[in-house]
Amino acid sequence: MKRAFLPAATLLLAACVPVPEYMQEPQSPTTLTTGVYRDLDPGYKDESGLHFKVKAYGSDRAQKTLALAEENYQRIMNDSALYSFQPRGLYEIVVYGSADEFHKKTQFPEWASGLAIGNSICSYEGPHLGPTLAHEMTHLIFHEYMTADRPELRWINEGFAMYEESHAAGGSPFLWPPGQIPLPFDQMAALVPASEREKAVSMWYRQVSDVVGFAIERGGRIGFGQWLQALRDRRSMDDAIRTGFPGVWGSLKDIENAWLVKTSNAAR
Repeated sequence: MKRAFLPAATLLLAACVPVPEYMQEPQSPTTLTTGVYRDLDPGYKDESGLHFKVKAYGSDRAQKTLALAEENYQRIMNDSALYSFQPRGLYEIVVYGSADEFHKKTQFPEWASGLAIGNSICSYEGPHLGPTLAHEMTHLIFHEYMTADRPELRWINEGFAMYEESHAAGGSPFLWPPGQIPLPFDQMAALVPASEREKAVSMWYRQVSDVVGFAIERGGRIGFGQWLQALRDRRSMDDAIRTGFPGVWGSLKDIENAWLVKTSNAAR
């Protein structure tokens, strides 16, 4: 499939949220959609926990989704070492009864399985629910932690979300395919797929997922959290890397060189 790329500065969205055709006029870059969605039908149940309020059909489903969401949240906190982070309020999770209801009430395309709107995550019943919640939840946390729209950090945002999604699915993070020529990191950081529909097939998503996973696992979770904190404080990329990974990497180029060695060794 031919893939188109856009400069990061022209992004409509920075979360992994598909863009319907009627929303594709130029707008200011934003991390999450600002659209609206129709609520569940009357009779739904809601359950609230430490970080989430879940709406679903039936108390049992709401309770199970809440437990799943809190489990995902704790893993994200552990992987990022952002233990001091406190959300401003409860994130809302809306679980529709079917894909048909989800698509009708959100007006998102048939290939979409979840989206983040404002401070809410919308999805529907099915085996995809846990990984989808992990992915979108990572975007919500990243956005709130950074305190502002940061389209230049889209690659970290998406890579972290893909990393958490893969763990929620019970598998390993995406591994770089042997023989595939990666994008140079300066291009990786500046270019993103023009359509979120590319997530399942785009090498860009595979690369950012593997690179962020490499930073977490090779550089250490505490270092990853310190890197994010330095980026939130508007330190330059290289300065933030030196702050988060002292004695390991001193620049994005250092991470690129180390990652290329890792991918080369894995291909042998």
